[in-house]
Amino acid sequence: MINGLPGETHEMMVENVRRCVTDNDIQGIKLHLLHLMTNTRMQRDYHEGCLQLMSQDEYVRVICDQMEIIPKHIVIHRITGDAPRDMLIGLMWSLNKWEALNSIEMEMRRRGSVQGCKAVKQEFENEKTT
Repeated sequence: MINGLPGETHEMMVENVRRCVTDNDIQGIKLHLLHLMTNTRMQRDYHEGCLQLMSQDEYVRVICDQMEIIPKHIVIHRITGDAPRDMLIGLMWSLNKWEALNSIEMEMRRRGSVQGCKAVKQEFENEKTT
């Protein structure tokens, strides 16, 4: 899942993950942030003021909200991503991956939260043969 697509709100990002984990039989998920790269249409939109990029604080809040709704049995393979430094225009804070990861961990601790604490409980009934 890519967080921070143009026009996407915090609520939309959380709901996208909720739908992904409840509507599909998945074992793992990767969460990414949108990177703004050189020589793209988004670069032009950004320079024209038509594209807003997420701050690190916004990203931390989104990731923590998403982690809370991802059931514990689903592996979170990634919560941030990398982009080539020489091609990256936006989200320069993402170059310091450890700072972002530490901020996510600190926010989860501040909340007293863990993965799956707000996950929808799905009950599976065994079919009984009579």
